[in-house]
Amino acid sequence: MAYAMLILVALISLMPIQGVGASDKLLHFLTYFLLSMGFVSLADDFHRIKWTVIGLMAYGVVIEFLQGLTGYRMMEAMDMLANSAGVLAGLLVRFTSIPEWLRQWEHRWF
Repeated sequence: MAYAMLILVALISLMPIQGVGASDKLLHFLTYFLLSMGFVSLADDFHRIKWTVIGLMAYGVVIEFLQGLTGYRMMEAMDMLANSAGVLAGLLVRFTSIPEWLRQWEHRWF
């Protein structure tokens, strides 16, 4: 399911859309928070967590660069920052009981 979320984020991020306005950075933060929470919760050791965080941050940067290449979307450094902040906030979830709940849900349904 987590990998399906990556595909969905890429598709939505590269589609033509009208201006979202002030909530744009919040949407970036929440999207990457949820991605991070999902992936980090499934990681089982520090090494995987570290590379998951690095990978998601890189993913956010790559998506922004790809948006700049589309001709109808813009690359924004503040979006990259919001993406990265969301990833780091999602990492904090690792220190709660939520990861255990997500693992049980993932194993039960997928």
